[in-house]
Amino acid sequence: MKPTEEINALLVKYWKGETSLEEEDSLTKYFTGRDVADELKPYTALFQYRENLRCATLSDDFDRKLKKAIRQKKRENDYITIRIFVPALRIAASVAVALALSFGVYMMIGKNDKTYFAETYSDPNAAMEHAAFALDKLSEALQKGEEASIESIQELNKVDLDWEMLDSITESDINYQKSTDSLPLENNL
Repeated sequence: MKPTEEINALLVKYWKGETSLEEEDSLTKYFTGRDVADELKPYTALFQYRENLRCATLSDDFDRKLKKAIRQKKRENDYITIRIFVPALRIAASVAVALALSFGVYMMIGKNDKTYFAETYSDPNAAMEHAAFALDKLSEALQKGEEASIESIQELNKVDLDWEMLDSITESDINYQKSTDSLPLENNL
């Protein structure tokens, strides 16, 4: 049998997955050698790749890099866990403060039977007059605030701003701008 016919037979077995390791080694030797038949040259890249994989080794600091990456991932996971519980901790702190304040008010009221909220006006018309005056002042203040807000919004609408660009500005962009602003004028030119 010619070497080319033998190699073709081994290739058929290889593609079917029926070759032994020794037969695969002989295929690799043939295709990484110099006298590969022209009709078999398309397969040389595959077997050269196999040979290159066999010779591949890990770098000396591979273990150190791998351990560093694992530690970094663990830190990220820890941070994610903390971020998940932050809203729950805020709620718990709010509930604790509310309970403490409620308990304090309960204790203050329980010690004194004196009423804290008493009617201060003997004339209901005077009370109504003072309440109406206070509500009128509050209404005026709220109206002025609303007018100022509407004017501000109208002024912002007149300005031609690229809101998407403003939203995309990151903290690093701001820090870069601050650092270039602090440079002497000659360096900014």
